[in-house]
Amino acid sequence: MEELKKIVAALRGPEGCPWDKKQTHQSLIPFLLEEAWEVIEEIEEGRHEQDLEAELGDLLFQVVLHAQIAEEEGRFDLESLIARLGKKMRERHPHVFAQADPNQTETELKAQWDQIKARTQQRESVLEGIPQHQPQALQAKKLGERAAGLGFEFPTNNEILAKIKEELQEVEAELAQENQQNLVGEIGDLLFSVINLARFNRINPEMALKQSNDKFKQRFAQVEKGIKKAEKSGKKLSLKAMEDLWQGAKESL
Repeated sequence: MEELKKIVAALRGPEGCPWDKKQTHQSLIPFLLEEAWEVIEEIEEGRHEQDLEAELGDLLFQVVLHAQIAEEEGRFDLESLIARLGKKMRERHPHVFAQADPNQTETELKAQWDQIKARTQQRESVLEGIPQHQPQALQAKKLGERAAGLGFEFPTNNEILAKIKEELQEVEAELAQENQQNLVGEIGDLLFSVINLARFNRINPEMALKQSNDKFKQRFAQVEKGIKKAEKSGKKLSLKAMEDLWQGAKESL
């Protein structure tokens, strides 16, 4: 880590790299997101262990680069960052680093984590501190987790499904009324309830949606081939024909 820190400091130094020298916390945001998603892709694909190692290294580089910029600004450095992280992990895991009930469930430990986090960060609400720039699906998941930590949670899937059906009926009602503004709100409520179902079943909604997006792209590629083939013959493919191609792709992919 010390060697990496020296490399990053040199890149930012007077004789360093022009690209690295001009970066700021703000300008690095897209690169931080890109590296995080590349790590996720390697984990999902599971191609080679070396590839994951390389992508984790690229992500770590972003962290060290941010720390270097902060040090130059006199805010903090890599050593204080690591020390603060270690202290926080110890405080938030009393079941590991202090005397605590060894039989606590994962749900109880998660609630304990959120309560300790709120206390140590002096928050008035457990809903404070959720990053506003992360995808809205992840924000919804986090909001549900925080509320559930205080007991605000449907206890079963059936009750969550009943809520989803209720929200769907409200969407249908607004569609009948043709009220666009109210429809936006009701569709949002429906999406939030579906995300709550995913969270309750320990499914990351962002990753679930990514999986569906990838599946859609693969299947629609088959439909698109049929559309282009029909166009070359001077024909227009009907929706029924497209649906048949979709079902064929669904069975093969």
